[in-house]
Amino acid sequence: MTGSAAAIEATFTDGRTARRHAVRVAVEAEGLRIASDDGAVSETWPFAELRLVDEVYAGRPFRLKRASGAERLTVADSDFLDRLRPHAGQLRRKDLRGANLKVRAAAWVGATAAILTGFWFLLPLAAGPVASWVPLSWEEGLGRTVQRQALALMAADSRVCDDWLGEQAMKKLVRRLSAAKPSRYRFRVTVVDNGTVNAFAAPGGYIVVFRGLIDHAAGSDGLAGVMAHEMGHVIERHGMENLVKALGLSFVMSALIGDTSGFAGIATDMAQNLATSKFSRDAEREADRVAVEMLNRAGISGQGFQAFFQMVAREDGSGESTIGSYFASHPATGGRAQFVRQHATGAGTAMSDAEWQAVRRMCNR
Repeated sequence: MTGSAAAIEATFTDGRTARRHAVRVAVEAEGLRIASDDGAVSETWPFAELRLVDEVYAGRPFRLKRASGAERLTVADSDFLDRLRPHAGQLRRKDLRGANLKVRAAAWVGATAAILTGFWFLLPLAAGPVASWVPLSWEEGLGRTVQRQALALMAADSRVCDDWLGEQAMKKLVRRLSAAKPSRYRFRVTVVDNGTVNAFAAPGGYIVVFRGLIDHAAGSDGLAGVMAHEMGHVIERHGMENLVKALGLSFVMSALIGDTSGFAGIATDMAQNLATSKFSRDAEREADRVAVEMLNRAGISGQGFQAFFQMVAREDGSGESTIGSYFASHPATGGRAQFVRQHATGAGTAMSDAEWQAVRRMCNR
């Protein structure tokens, strides 16, 4: 190597194999000369093709590459860069030295703190958009786990009703409503033998209906209205929004890094609170709007849905704790029955008489 007295040690990789070659490099007239003692590496990189791979820190190794090619050269002596720069002006990148490094570090700390503070205060306001970014596979997996754990928690006094005729009638109704407002969700409905007047929707399309709601549903049209309402919560992702609001930054970070390991604990908490957790009044109005839209497109009368709201509001005001449990998780607005009356246009029935009777009997032992 010409000018070998000026040569210094470095490490060379060809970008094709993992092998690292110990080489010596020197500034020569033709360019940067790179050679190994065993002859495996012997080449010259023109000065115009030299590029820095990373930022340069005082006292730290730096890496070079060619403008094209996968080769990399790591030089331990950062002062060697000063010998290269007179020949390769493009290497005059700002070094990260002393005070400048401290300034950059302080800037990063400040920026990070500002971002985290912004997330803390603004994330609840952005829960809707954040929920919309959640992959369907995540949402379905979470909903499936929530439903299973909710059923397990209720197992002592609430068995699953699995009468075949009743199940088929419910599935037929769900298909009819789903076709009226296509979405990305495949809805799955489970009926449980519990006298509480309630229904709830877990993320991903999992819905649980209590026998008590069927008993008080004002006919199959009323049941269809409630089912459409719960489907509306899923379509508008209200459950996911509540989850984002509750978990805040930890949920966002899990989403960003693709870590769903903590979702089991989330599902447990959600299952324990789902039957009594409340949606906002805006979410309830939105679910009502979706429900009426579904009923109209499916040609189902809204009178049963309206009658159900009127009955629940009336009995809730009279102190009937069983019927009032529906509004414990679905806040009244005072105008929900009126909204249905004003906007429902369907005239058909949700089920045949035989189908409705099969649903009503599906929890009979």
